[in-house]
Amino acid sequence: MVRPRMKLFFAMALVAFVAVNCASSSKDKQDGSKKRASYIPEEISANLLPTMAVGVDECYVFVRPDGDAPFFGPLRKGEQIKKIDAGKSWILVWTPRLRISGWVRKHQVYLIHKEISHKETIPTKYLTILHILKKRVNIRKTASTRARIVYKANQRQEYLLLDEKRGWYQMWVPQVKKRGWVAGKLVVKQHRK
Repeated sequence: MVRPRMKLFFAMALVAFVAVNCASSSKDKQDGSKKRASYIPEEISANLLPTMAVGVDECYVFVRPDGDAPFFGPLRKGEQIKKIDAGKSWILVWTPRLRISGWVRKHQVYLIHKEISHKETIPTKYLTILHILKKRVNIRKTASTRARIVYKANQRQEYLLLDEKRGWYQMWVPQVKKRGWVAGKLVVKQHRK
């Protein structure tokens, strides 16, 4: 037989459980209109990203852009890698041979104009996301305000960073199946891993 105090405890616990679930459910519905529109697939072709080659005999890949961070490697001289993002003296890369990403020192790699296997893909969880900040943003064919507009993105939409130069970011625009450029001041970057 259950004691009256135990019954009261279980009844109060049940009421609290229901109240919390109802509150979070209604909050999810309210936040639903504010959620970001995401057009990010699970994987993309590796050839959408710039190809780099290792220019030194021993190039270690670090977990963080920090020489004291854990590392793996070395990568071989001439080995081809894909540029994901860049910092001041570090570059975030995807290593097709190892199927992993990490940071390498900028002076140890160089840009090449070569594609790798068309079958090679990169999981997008390793890539940098661009969040659109303004209500309506022009995505252009090249990194210039005079270039043709390929798409108009809306605030809260998210895209994958492919490259950057002179304050502009290149992104994949799946709505039109093209690459496009956006001025850096109109987006914010976020690393996923």
